[in-house]
Amino acid sequence: MDSEVARCPSCGQANNVPPLESGKKAKCGKCGSDLAAGAHDGYPVELSDADFATSIGQGKYVVDFWAAWCGPCRMIAPVIEQLARERQDVRFAKLNVDQNRATAAQFRVQGIPLLIFFKDGQEKGRVTGAVPRRDIEAAIQQYLS
Repeated sequence: MDSEVARCPSCGQANNVPPLESGKKAKCGKCGSDLAAGAHDGYPVELSDADFATSIGQGKYVVDFWAAWCGPCRMIAPVIEQLARERQDVRFAKLNVDQNRATAAQFRVQGIPLLIFFKDGQEKGRVTGAVPRRDIEAAIQQYLS
């Protein structure tokens, strides 16, 4: 496929965007915001039950299943944000399991933080717990290369 769908971090509008490999910049068709900022400025895209399947349907994603009350989730968040800033080959996203119970149930989330690695909407692997950066990078290599 020539493009993928991404939610605008400013207004939430779904937009067709060029693949990461193309090097093209994408702007929101509704509000004009830079769509790459949502994926690569250190703040992974926030997903919900409503947009989860559409958002991860194309491309490579690392989705952090988390909750606000979870200490280990807060510990791993800066690592995920740093990777989102540095890596252009993978998109990072977060799903709050307390606010999005249907998706959490669909993926049988029993422990958090949980990182699930997706390629074109298909789960390729998972890592549970507040693991070090090197383990996340190894999992990206293993599951998304």
